[in-house]
Amino acid sequence: MENQDMKKKGGSSVFIGLVIGIIIGVGGLWAWNHFNNPSTQDLVSQANQAQVSDLIAKVGKLVILPSDEQPIVATINDAATLVKQQAFYTGAENGDVVIVYQKAAKAIVYSPSRNIIVNVGPVFQQPAAQTSTTTPTKK
Repeated sequence: MENQDMKKKGGSSVFIGLVIGIIIGVGGLWAWNHFNNPSTQDLVSQANQAQVSDLIAKVGKLVILPSDEQPIVATINDAATLVKQQAFYTGAENGDVVIVYQKAAKAIVYSPSRNIIVNVGPVFQQPAAQTSTTTPTKK
């Protein structure tokens, strides 16, 4: 009878060891994939950076661009509304891009579909609000 009890205990130990091994294996596989594979967000970011670099290279063949800063790039989705708000966007179409160089104070509207510069203009920075340093005096 003792032999059967030992077999049951030995079988339980093997089963528990197998379950623990599977858990460790699955956890290790997850950790390996999580830390060694770039996330979807990283891949999208890399793709966006490649698209921006390609775009800047195309625009750089049409106009001299500042080389000492990274631009902000945005796609125009509602050109008609932008034209109503600012004449700078006249001639722009949906899908065109705005490239802004803040330090150089330069904005460019570029049309990838037409491969033309639609407009170039200065960027006007809003001055920081000045705070009053005077204190009112009592009379």
